[in-house]
Amino acid sequence: MQKNISIILLSFLFLFATQLKAQVERKQIYAQRTTTPPKIDGKINDEVWAGIPVANNFVQLEPVNGKPCSFPTEVKFIYDDDALYIGAMFYDPNPDSIMTDLGERDSEDINADVFAVSIGPFDDGHNAFEFWVSASGVQIDKKISANYGDVNWNAVWESHVSLNDSGWSAEMKIPYSAIRFPKTSVQKWAIIIWRSIKRYNELANWQIIDKEVYGFMNQSGLLLGINDIEPPLRLSFTPYVSGYILKQSNSNKTSYSYNGGLDLKYGINESFTLDMTLIPDFGQVESDDEILNLSPFEVKYDEKRTFFTEGTELFNKGGIFYSRRIGATPANYDSIYNNLGQNETIVENPTETQMINATKISGRTNKGLGIGVFNAMTKEAVASIVDSISGKSHSFVTQGFTNYNLLVLDQILKNNSFVSVINSNVKRNDYMANVTATEFNLLNKKNTYAIFGTAAISNKNTELSDNDFGFKYDLKLAKVQGNLRADLQQIVKSDNYDQNDLGYLRHNNELSYKFNLEYNFYKPIWKFLSWSNKLNIRHTSLFAPRSFSEIEIELSTHINFRNNTGIRSHASIKPIDNHDYFETRTLTNYVVVPKSFHLCTFYSPNRIKKFTIGGGGAFWVSDYYNQSTFYFQLSPSLRIGDKFYINYRLHHTTKNNTVGYVGASNDTINFGMRDLKEISQTIDFKYIFNNVSSLSFRMRHYWSKAKYSKYMYLQDDGYFEPNPNNLNMDVNFNAFNIDMYYSYYFAPGSEVSIAWKYAIYDSKNEAIAQYIDNIQNIINSPYSNSISIRVLYYIDYNNIRKVLKNKQ
Repeated sequence: MQKNISIILLSFLFLFATQLKAQVERKQIYAQRTTTPPKIDGKINDEVWAGIPVANNFVQLEPVNGKPCSFPTEVKFIYDDDALYIGAMFYDPNPDSIMTDLGERDSEDINADVFAVSIGPFDDGHNAFEFWVSASGVQIDKKISANYGDVNWNAVWESHVSLNDSGWSAEMKIPYSAIRFPKTSVQKWAIIIWRSIKRYNELANWQIIDKEVYGFMNQSGLLLGINDIEPPLRLSFTPYVSGYILKQSNSNKTSYSYNGGLDLKYGINESFTLDMTLIPDFGQVESDDEILNLSPFEVKYDEKRTFFTEGTELFNKGGIFYSRRIGATPANYDSIYNNLGQNETIVENPTETQMINATKISGRTNKGLGIGVFNAMTKEAVASIVDSISGKSHSFVTQGFTNYNLLVLDQILKNNSFVSVINSNVKRNDYMANVTATEFNLLNKKNTYAIFGTAAISNKNTELSDNDFGFKYDLKLAKVQGNLRADLQQIVKSDNYDQNDLGYLRHNNELSYKFNLEYNFYKPIWKFLSWSNKLNIRHTSLFAPRSFSEIEIELSTHINFRNNTGIRSHASIKPIDNHDYFETRTLTNYVVVPKSFHLCTFYSPNRIKKFTIGGGGAFWVSDYYNQSTFYFQLSPSLRIGDKFYINYRLHHTTKNNTVGYVGASNDTINFGMRDLKEISQTIDFKYIFNNVSSLSFRMRHYWSKAKYSKYMYLQDDGYFEPNPNNLNMDVNFNAFNIDMYYSYYFAPGSEVSIAWKYAIYDSKNEAIAQYIDNIQNIINSPYSNSISIRVLYYIDYNNIRKVLKNKQ
């Protein structure tokens, strides 16, 4: 088997030879120096814009790749010692049809026409800074890395728009402090200029971008003419103050608290930046969408803390960094319950470790070497215990002072390729965990074929063991250009590989082979704007011992219609009985998972309409136990005017006669047959006062219950024998959250935010039959209710220096 796979891997690149596309000549546009900066009002009527070279003749990316843009576009660039200035005119014969809906800052899905530029000062084909402004004046900025955009990155820059009889126009001022560029006298920047016409769902570029070619920054044009500029001193401070009022139903008191801290950004040189947060406050972070988890795997929740989402693209290399480990539940949170003496009770047991500070240094040299250094520290977490008889109390350390570190090296190579090395280290008391990983993308000169890969080794040193090593690797050979694409992949995770001290790994102990084949229609065909079809085959076993686990065959299709609606369908089959070693929680025993069939279809509406309804459904059936699953979702949304948006999402899942682990005792593994029901409802609404002020409201109710019909003993052959005992494992779980925010950007980079958060989490050892009865249960459950206000003020050292200089 291993020999056959090796032969396939070596010969794979020769299987799908197709005619290579000719290299498209890069367009060039020249910026001109000015001694008088324009007034940024969106009107482009300053004399300084006269006679400036024009970027025009835009070409569609969507909906018809390569077709000329529906309307003319003109974009100009000028610069001085402080900033790059961009003026753009977007002609439209029907100005009253230009979509100008408002949205929150960084709203990528805004229903409005948009102008954007992607600027790559190092012209490496990978990295760029992206600045958008909508026809309604809403700013969006992103940091591009390896063709993926990070919308959490925020810069301080200026923009204004103006609607007129010929269409609309925009002006941008991008200070050099907002970007990084090489310290050379002659600059050569990669540039992509974008224009969207929302009512047509049209996206056009100045430099043609071919959808059949892998990547987009490697297809950029060139911005030339910028000479003799100096990278400025990049130093800014963002102090904050915040105050909280908290009421919990299990307490008769209302608590009050306040915090203060500082975020600091310092440009070490023209390429590298130091980011630091001192005494951070994440109290206004949106609530997690918590669920009932009956699986053997940890649920991975999204990171929503700004410091850990902004500018972290380097630290995500290798897939070994999960920032929510920092400030998470103490490592020995549950251990305290096993250390209670007679008559002792727990007075306090913190559910989160408190972060002291966090620092990151990141940047890229003009030779394409990216370097990232990250450090965070959390305080010792201490629980309090009291003896109910003597009244004496003592403490129990659930996690000692902990130091988290990351080091990343990422080298850009030719042909849109890169190679990275990353190391993570966690140290507390006598415990240290270390993971070293690499990630690489290697493409041929024409960007037709590629080798993608990651590899890592883990090592733990504890009081009980030294040098507990594990490893993983993921290797993929792929054809990445053209209509026909394919890849062959091998995934290996040793049985003792563990990156979960500072990363996330759903499980280890895996040996998988995957084959993916897809054929894409990038240009319109019949009633379709585009059409993608995929075949996936996956074979999985344990790494140790080499025991078969699963085989699955999947077919999927994704169609975008000419009326800008879409359908996604997916079908999969497990043709033979599979073996699940993880559900047993032992890795020596397995449970037989019967052969099954799964089908799902989802519809996406044309989102430019005022009222839309999306949705879909799925079902799953298997050979044994009369098992079945039914799922449907519904998502209507409504826009009223250009300021008010409301969206409702319903998810409903019913699983009949599923089999799951319930516990083990005396070398006996107990399972249960259960019916599961899960209903999730979410209401979102937003009212946008203007492009700097908004109100958002989000309410989510999640209800899940498990009703067991019988219990069973697991046998050595993976099947079951009856267990006459009632283990009483029914469960009813509710999560109810309200997150309401008002935000006002009163100055560039400065914000006032007010948040109301209401939360109920309730779990009971019974399955409530009816939804209405469950609602009554929620009303009577403990709750947490808080209101907070937070003020951030952005201070740019360069602005202070200018003020002081003018006063002299």
